[in-house]
Amino acid sequence: MKFRGISKTFSTVGEKQYETIGAFWDELSGVYGRENLRGLGYHWTETSIAYAIGLIDGDIEGSNTEVMLPDDQWECVSGRTEQLGEIYTGIYRDGPLQYEIEMFDDEGNCKILYYRESMS
Repeated sequence: MKFRGISKTFSTVGEKQYETIGAFWDELSGVYGRENLRGLGYHWTETSIAYAIGLIDGDIEGSNTEVMLPDDQWECVSGRTEQLGEIYTGIYRDGPLQYEIEMFDDEGNCKILYYRESMS
């Protein structure tokens, strides 16, 4: 699967990424509508995350990245956006991720697909 989008790097120090990535979402939601977007978290370091936002269908204007993603073995969690920190605490209990794909709606719901490389 190929993900195309507008990518930026965000600090994860003090969990600031929730606020700064949220502002990135708000900016692009104003143009495309929140329910038409999906966000990809990838390339984590000790202090940062690369994060791209693209359209669910089609290519977003200004795309500056293309990431090849696995086609299967994704896990899925749904919940409320205001509980995102708690949701990720549960996801990370089993170890670091290689990729995450987030989708949100204007009613405060979120869906997270995540991929963790198998240790076998």
